[in-house]
Amino acid sequence: MSILLNNHGYDNASWAEILGELLPEQPLYIYNQLDNETLDAIASEIEYAVIWNHPAGDLQRYPNLKGILLLGAGTEHIDQDNSVPDLPIVRLIDPEVLNDMALYTLYWVMDLHRQFSVYRQQQQQGLWQRHDIGQPRDFRVTVLGLGAVGKTVAQRLHNNGFTAQGWDRYPQQIDGISCYEGDEQLATALAETDVLVNCLPLTAGTRHFINDTRLQQLPEGAALINISRGEVIDDQALLKALDCQHVSRAVLDAFAIEPLPEQSPYWQHPQVDITPHMSGATYARSAARLIADNIRRIENGEAPFPLHQHPSRIAAAS
Repeated sequence: MSILLNNHGYDNASWAEILGELLPEQPLYIYNQLDNETLDAIASEIEYAVIWNHPAGDLQRYPNLKGILLLGAGTEHIDQDNSVPDLPIVRLIDPEVLNDMALYTLYWVMDLHRQFSVYRQQQQQGLWQRHDIGQPRDFRVTVLGLGAVGKTVAQRLHNNGFTAQGWDRYPQQIDGISCYEGDEQLATALAETDVLVNCLPLTAGTRHFINDTRLQQLPEGAALINISRGEVIDDQALLKALDCQHVSRAVLDAFAIEPLPEQSPYWQHPQVDITPHMSGATYARSAARLIADNIRRIENGEAPFPLHQHPSRIAAAS
């Protein structure tokens, strides 16, 4: 009974170390340290794949696989692989990551509300000038997508005095927070927005969801924060909205291509703040315990959580 680990593009060593401590009885193999011959030789041993952005088709190699545990909350990589075995797929929802993302959003909402970017510019000019602002309760922040991330973000903003509201395709309820639902209520939510926070997952239905039409439904001067996936935003539409000042500022933590190419106009745009996809880093020190607990649940015949339903299975069921 062995684990295959592949945190593609990120750190494997810390995960291997901590998972080894939590599950000492289970041998662990790091995918990118093995050649195809070795992988074929150990294929029958592998019962759990702990992965991120794993090569499409490879999971078919392991005949005794019992579970697929993702090293992140996003599922776009595995959703694109139609050869994934019909096994439990478990997303990684780490409360520490949710807290980080909520704090990141709160920081930038405060920055936008208090106009700190203006004061930073004034410092460079040696200019002493105050600017009037409204109360936090009059500053409207709309969170797109009310999954685990969106709900945590909205609650943190609400608890700090901002008027947080949310939108999701399906009905949601959050104490003290207005929740809009469905396509018919999206325009209303956007029209009542000072800052739009993207927490939508990347799916076939959300690619370029934030497009020219929806950006134009925001009030003039609204701002955008993206802590989800870059491809949810139509980059050309956003740049157009920024250039004509309809969108006053964009805080972007995720991009369609990462690392962000040197030639991207976002780098030098005066109304754009960039961070390198760090709003909610996944830490092995906390998240590995969630992985280990879910492996134990599967071993004990219990359902792991949170389970993800692969699009191919949804299509088959319908």
